[in-house]
Amino acid sequence: MNTSKKIGTYLLVLSLLTLTSIPIIPNLAHSQATIFKITLLVPSSNPARQSWSLLVQSSLQSLGIDAQRQVLAFGSVLDRAFTPAPNLVGKTWDQGGYDAVFIGQTLTIDPDPFMFYHSSQFAPTGSNYELWNNTQNDQLTSQIDATLNDAARLNLLKQWVALAHEQQPAVTILYTNETVAYSSKVVSNGAQVFGSYHFPADWPPIEQLKLATGVTNATIALAQTGPAPDKGYIPYLSDSYYDSTVYAQLYSSLAERNDTVFKTMIPQLASGTIPSPGWSFASDNKTWTVHIRPNITWQDGICCLNASDVKLTFDAVQDSTIGSYLGSFYTAIVGGKNNVSIVDPYTVKFSLPKPYAYFVQNILTSPILPWHILKSIPFASWKNSCFNTGQAASTCSGLSYTGGPVGTGPYMWVGYNPTSLTNHLTRNDLHYFDFPVNGKTALLSRGALAVKDFYVTQILDSQPAIAALQTGAVNVLDSQYHLETQQSFINSWSDRVSYSAFGTQEMGFNMQHPIFGTGTATPLGQRDPSKAALAAMYVRQAISHAVPRDLIIQQLLFGYGYPGITTPVAGDYKTGFATTAGFDKSLAPYDFNLTESRQLLQQAGYFPTTPTSPGFWDAYGVYIVSALVAAVVALSAVYILRVRRKSLPPPSMPAATSPSTSSPTQ
Repeated sequence: MNTSKKIGTYLLVLSLLTLTSIPIIPNLAHSQATIFKITLLVPSSNPARQSWSLLVQSSLQSLGIDAQRQVLAFGSVLDRAFTPAPNLVGKTWDQGGYDAVFIGQTLTIDPDPFMFYHSSQFAPTGSNYELWNNTQNDQLTSQIDATLNDAARLNLLKQWVALAHEQQPAVTILYTNETVAYSSKVVSNGAQVFGSYHFPADWPPIEQLKLATGVTNATIALAQTGPAPDKGYIPYLSDSYYDSTVYAQLYSSLAERNDTVFKTMIPQLASGTIPSPGWSFASDNKTWTVHIRPNITWQDGICCLNASDVKLTFDAVQDSTIGSYLGSFYTAIVGGKNNVSIVDPYTVKFSLPKPYAYFVQNILTSPILPWHILKSIPFASWKNSCFNTGQAASTCSGLSYTGGPVGTGPYMWVGYNPTSLTNHLTRNDLHYFDFPVNGKTALLSRGALAVKDFYVTQILDSQPAIAALQTGAVNVLDSQYHLETQQSFINSWSDRVSYSAFGTQEMGFNMQHPIFGTGTATPLGQRDPSKAALAAMYVRQAISHAVPRDLIIQQLLFGYGYPGITTPVAGDYKTGFATTAGFDKSLAPYDFNLTESRQLLQQAGYFPTTPTSPGFWDAYGVYIVSALVAAVVALSAVYILRVRRKSLPPPSMPAATSPSTSSPTQ
């Protein structure tokens, strides 16, 4: 039987299996003894991520690795890998932690690998969830942060990228191209706004939207794949992307990034203008003085935001009892509570332990919290407070207001409907303030700040979400639906925009795992403990070579994305286009090469004899599984469409006001 007929036969058999068992992938891997076990942890809130995790699982199984998948709710993934209990830090999946996790990372425009990978930033109080502990990495990331000269800093950044590319603490699968879909029957400038104001500049940019002709005081409902609240509405307590979709509109910061095009830093709560902002630094490059814009009223009517609010915010995030996942980062950069001092009611001084190149971009953009509400709540109680959970004050003791988060942003909290999984915000008409470019007067002058009520609702799967957009039940679909995988919809729906995003999809390793973390349990590491770390690196590199990046991008994402090299520095190595600063186009992603994977595993001590020649499954298995995954997606979509008896109802919200219709539809 020739190869094409073999592939056709396999696809026929697997497709028949798929019809009765979705989405189980049969293990037809290379028949050899299992060399070690790895459990792949996958969030249930991202269908596309689940799809490519199946491909990686198949590749690893073909190498003789016992690769298992566990698909859990997003919050459970965070609890195991990102914010584990102290006794679970570094533990394997079997011990209550994790082995490897598929996750998306949002990036900053000015990449700062310190916050991702320095050994002082270990989870749960830092973003180094992989627990990478490498002396050269620590030295380079510290130097990058402290180097104020742009050219010198970029040179150091390229050195760090080369190190991370070799060590592979995480397999960066791809750099994302995101697609947002919306309804032009409600908004007139969706393509411009969603294409320019996305993370890390401003997401979701509801205040930037203009209404379509004939629509007034519109209601906008945004659907997303994950839950909010998940960890809550205090930014320093929640590392959930889905929570940020809600709280981003509630709060303001001393500085904000205008957009992802011009990338200008704007004084928001800080006084001043773009040419002359209300912040300055002393000759030592460590002492920063920030002047606060006067007469800013909180959404509950209390005036005025002042230095006490700023001081409380930075004290809280650095306090160990609050348990912030950002605590280690702020403590490393700011240096402790005593390093933030009140000069006068509208002036704050930051006395940093060393210069920090990204102080304005990464510190002054911190959302400011209300001292007058939170001062009476111990830091250790913030997590369960009504302010964070959104519960009514009647369920929480000691509150003098109605409950829920309070900020100074363009939209204010109304409530959460647990039945429809919907958050409700309304425009801050009385108290939103003026500042350059995006303040109240500036927005109104260009016809923005026009949406009256804003809803964020969870719809887990893309097909029901698409149906909700088509019927007008929602007006915006978040990029995490990976709408590029829904080609029928993409080709028929013109109200959408795609852009090169500041994000990656990766598979992060537990760097304390005894095989691919420390290497102490590898055959080479056991024979020669001095080479254990080297053996672990070989295993991680082998796994990276087993990830079919191009196949994932071309077949599952239809070309939306670029093969990944490292996080957090991103770009397209083929064209040289740099999404973030410091991208090194001379480096290439690890290619999909199972022969190379076997050779690397052999260097780590596995396969004591020369590996056998690749069989049929080694050569074609991942392509078969890729076709099967695509078939599963297609069959699932048909199934969902056929069983749907009626369109999804709106998430308990009033309709937009329009002379011709009470509910926008498309």
